[in-house]
Amino acid sequence: MKINSNLVKKLRIERKWSQELLSEACGLSPRTIQRLENGGSASLDSIRVLAEVFEIDSNELILNEKEEPMTPRDAVERGLRQFANFSGTATRFEYGWFLLFVMLVLAVCTIIDERAAQIAALILLLPLLAAGARRLNAAGQSGWWQLLWFVPFGQIAVLVVMFQDENRHSNQPLNTGLDSA
Repeated sequence: MKINSNLVKKLRIERKWSQELLSEACGLSPRTIQRLENGGSASLDSIRVLAEVFEIDSNELILNEKEEPMTPRDAVERGLRQFANFSGTATRFEYGWFLLFVMLVLAVCTIIDERAAQIAALILLLPLLAAGARRLNAAGQSGWWQLLWFVPFGQIAVLVVMFQDENRHSNQPLNTGLDSA
């Protein structure tokens, strides 16, 4: 479940606690607290424990994504923060903006210096592959589709698969509009 990381951080700071003090108070590891404050997801048990410590309702800590739409900046930040996360999902919006960011950075670096572009490409390769794998997971495909990036004209197939609708591969039957007589 997505947790309202801004609220967790705000409540911790209001009490003048460090992340270590909060981890001791709720029994979670300091690394878990860091991950939760950086926009990670949490188990229901972790949310309940944090709610008890902060003396609030656990539903206040659960982030309803419909309340906060993702901005292009959020999409780029998430792509960079989850640079090694190959599981989970990414929306078309998120992947599209991250791909655009990578292309713009590489274009600017190429204009500045060819070596700068090579360094930027090396740095951004892993986050781009991770975002691509998450996007393919959301499209119901394997992350191995990204190997087609290295095949001539394979890029077209990869982009078509990546930008498929998330609901296309659901288990629900299609409504064809044809009635059987």
